[in-house]
Amino acid sequence: MNDDDNQAAKMESEEHVRLIAQAQRRVYAFIFSLVGHSTDADDILQETNVILWRKRETYERGTNYFAWAFAIARLQVLAHRSRQDRRGMTFDDDLLEEIAKAASTESEQYDRRNIALQGCLQKLTSIQRDLITRRYQPDGAVNSLATDIGKTSKAVSESLRRVREKLRHCIERTLAAEARP
Repeated sequence: MNDDDNQAAKMESEEHVRLIAQAQRRVYAFIFSLVGHSTDADDILQETNVILWRKRETYERGTNYFAWAFAIARLQVLAHRSRQDRRGMTFDDDLLEEIAKAASTESEQYDRRNIALQGCLQKLTSIQRDLITRRYQPDGAVNSLATDIGKTSKAVSESLRRVREKLRHCIERTLAAEARP
């Protein structure tokens, strides 16, 4: 293997690490929706991460990474269930399948809503965008914001309510427009 091949392999590995990291919360939520127990979900997520890494060369770049990761996570949930079955803990396969489909659909809707949100944030005034962005920073408590901008907490809360309402309407309009043929 020459230096160019090594560099390309390194870049692909780094890209896959980024994809796994970006998927963590959603894959965990998907797994948790299927097993309903955080300790089991944690264990299955770790198993899923190992498989995602081992099978990284089977992922087709440019396709939906979340769908691929969810398919692997679903198989890990089934393997977990199989181990549970041997211990006398059984669940209905049809119910699990329905939950998996619903969770996958929710994930797709999350993607569309998130894209719409990003577009709607750009439509806000810079003051509105700054306010909402600052509110959702780790130290973005309403009282702190009020002190920083010289307004009362009540006034900041009302401004945030109006901005959230504006974003909600924008997202709904955007999604409705996408749904039209």
